[in-house]
Amino acid sequence: MQKWIGAGVLVAVAGAGLAWQQGWLGGAGSEPLTAYVPADTVLYIGGQADANQLEHIRKLPLMANSQFQAKQLLTELERSNRRQTPQSQFAIALFADFISNANTYGDMVEHYGLDLTKPQAIYMDGMVPVIRFGLKDEATFWQVLDKASAESGLQPREVTVGSTPTKLWRLSPEDDKALELAVNVRDGVATITAFHFLDQDADQQQRLALTKPAQSLADSGELEQLQKTYKFDESMLALVHFQRLAQGFLQPESNGFGQDLSALFKAQDERLPAEEMDAACRTEVLDMIGQMPRLVAGNTNSSSGKVLKMHSRSVLEINNAEVVGALSSLRGHVPGHTGHSDGQIIGVGAGLDIDNLVPAATTLFNKMTATESSCRQIRRMQRDMNGANPAMMAMFTGMVQGAKGLGFSLYDLKLDGNSPMPTSYDFLFSIATSNPQPLLGMLAMSPMGRQIQIPTDGSLTDVDLSFIAPGMSIKAGIQGNHLVAFSGDKAQQAVDKLKDESLEANGLMRVSADYGRFADLIDAIPPMFASEMNTGMSESGCVAQAQLSHMLRTQGASVDYTLDIIDQGVSTDISLQMDTTAVKAVNPVGRYTLMDQTYDCAVGEAQGTEEIRADKTGTYTFTHEGCDLYRTEYTWSQEGNLFSITPSKIESRDICDAEWKQEELISSQCILLPAEEGFRCIYSDEERENLFHYVPRS
Repeated sequence: MQKWIGAGVLVAVAGAGLAWQQGWLGGAGSEPLTAYVPADTVLYIGGQADANQLEHIRKLPLMANSQFQAKQLLTELERSNRRQTPQSQFAIALFADFISNANTYGDMVEHYGLDLTKPQAIYMDGMVPVIRFGLKDEATFWQVLDKASAESGLQPREVTVGSTPTKLWRLSPEDDKALELAVNVRDGVATITAFHFLDQDADQQQRLALTKPAQSLADSGELEQLQKTYKFDESMLALVHFQRLAQGFLQPESNGFGQDLSALFKAQDERLPAEEMDAACRTEVLDMIGQMPRLVAGNTNSSSGKVLKMHSRSVLEINNAEVVGALSSLRGHVPGHTGHSDGQIIGVGAGLDIDNLVPAATTLFNKMTATESSCRQIRRMQRDMNGANPAMMAMFTGMVQGAKGLGFSLYDLKLDGNSPMPTSYDFLFSIATSNPQPLLGMLAMSPMGRQIQIPTDGSLTDVDLSFIAPGMSIKAGIQGNHLVAFSGDKAQQAVDKLKDESLEANGLMRVSADYGRFADLIDAIPPMFASEMNTGMSESGCVAQAQLSHMLRTQGASVDYTLDIIDQGVSTDISLQMDTTAVKAVNPVGRYTLMDQTYDCAVGEAQGTEEIRADKTGTYTFTHEGCDLYRTEYTWSQEGNLFSITPSKIESRDICDAEWKQEELISSQCILLPAEEGFRCIYSDEERENLFHYVPRS
């Protein structure tokens, strides 16, 4: 169970990353929303999604959950919630509702009545979060909350704030200080926030966007400044303000977050932790944090033709020219072949100018330790750091002098079920260097290197690696400013380009991946190894293989991620291309023999026959030794490749002469996967999950 939760979290994070790319999480530059966001907020995420972009990803899976996995997760949550308070039951009911209705982005939007083409925002009003988003169907939205209230017994109270009706759910025990979830819908916009025992009426009205703060984010011009500096567009813009957060702790009177924090501690008769620091320490700590004040992010470009293209950037700002200069000197050369445009399954590259590593580290070390401090805690930290000496790194850097970066690209890999080693491979590993001799010298001193002779005259040589695996060999040599080791035709083409590639500094890191080709690689894992896969997504390796491949393939995406140093600080850029039409649709209508491949990925075991009719009805029969022992009649529906089954009759018997017994009607679902013959199905209900191959019958 814990393994599945981990995988679920990973998938959820991946889904959140996609939502981030689409600008689904906020309301940038939209006056009606930003006019109600305090200018001193410590967090803001805002934007407005484009309708064409939303249509592109409507059928994409939001979470890789199944009925079986969802029931497991809910059972685990309920087991861990021993107190079973109405508040916890309310939270579980809402979570259960989400995972049951979030198979795709479209499912989620329809179920909650959302309108994601309207501006949206998430921000902090002092210490209290506020979420605002558009609604297409208010009744549908309220129905979800009403259902959770009925199931948990936590009924809301209705109040009027300003002139607007608002529902409040008490989140704290009745005998404790009040903390309530507040939900308000006005003019097609939902606002979700919290009320607490220290609130005044003015606080609540501001959080519900009924009144404006004294100075808003719209007034401050901060978002416009970000758009001008980083070329962010209107679809998404975000900031996390570390400096304001620190000021809230160390100078609580300076902003709304600190004022809320101070009031809360006073109400509890407790002192703020920062009160134990003297004024000099608070000033110096704020100065240090002020040199790295914000993390900002946003979309910089998007288009939505047949292929959806998005580009986003995030920047950890650094307001210290000396530090930025030291970090910039580390920028090396990331080999060009690691970019997605080269057509590989995955590319990974790192750029680091080894010759500048010790000088840069020394500069940063001196910056931290040489500055005189009046703060006892900072002086202690400096004394602890004095035991380190960046110059010691010179012992290593001298051995790889001249190195500027390295890269690995995997273009193709073919696997054979009869061997743990691939039958063919197409890859390139390269090291960018202005001085290959130290690297070749290190290689020559290794046990493997004594068996390998790499020419330095620009020619390539065959390197026999049969001592690693029978028949294994690669080509190696020096091409221009790059030491290369590779195999395969596509790698050879990339090597030819490397001959003319300079060592110009171009960044710190690059990762590119083609999800569809990676899914092909997952599918190619031999059955004998796939059955033993442990991804944390399923107890069955065969099911896990199918789930992972499906999750990657349905994204239809290729991604390029880069890390670099720019004038403003540390920058990460993500370029996304998504072709949701690449997923083949499956028409399930037909007559089939079911092969259960849950634990036999290749062939499976016959598990009866099934007929899926065009009139949206179907029957399944399990026969043993010429005798029907189990049969089902059902109706079905299909959304994309999600096949939903609602049984109208299920009956079984143990032996041929026994009377038929009626079984409990349990709905199920099936994710349809294309196959060379018929189709495959990742089946799940509340009790189990299986992998079936539907083989057509004549």
